[in-house]
Amino acid sequence: MRRMSKILPLALVPVLLPALLVATALAAGSPPVRADRIGLTSRKLTVWFADGSVCRAPIEAEGGQGMFVDCPHPARFDVRIERQNLLAPVLGDLVAPVATVTVISADGRAQTFLTPGSRMPGWNRD
Repeated sequence: MRRMSKILPLALVPVLLPALLVATALAAGSPPVRADRIGLTSRKLTVWFADGSVCRAPIEAEGGQGMFVDCPHPARFDVRIERQNLLAPVLGDLVAPVATVTVISADGRAQTFLTPGSRMPGWNRD
């Protein structure tokens, strides 16, 4: 019995390599949807994603971390509350605590948001 010394003729490589790259890209799927904006109260984190979906998670008064439940996007969050807003005793959940919120997508990319929104770079009063 003769053994095949060449598995793939070199002439086929330029034809098969692009097809292999396209198949690999399609198998990887689409990239995760990015968070567009957030809302934070002393008890709840709300994240609006670029595709229009909204995910919510309860949080403790001092912050916390976890995964969104019943969310179409497998994202994690980390909420670090620096202090409650000085107006919170009067206005309650109408004002956001001073916090840093990180939303981590399934591929590990992190997005950081600051609350209240006026702490975000480029914020203006449109």
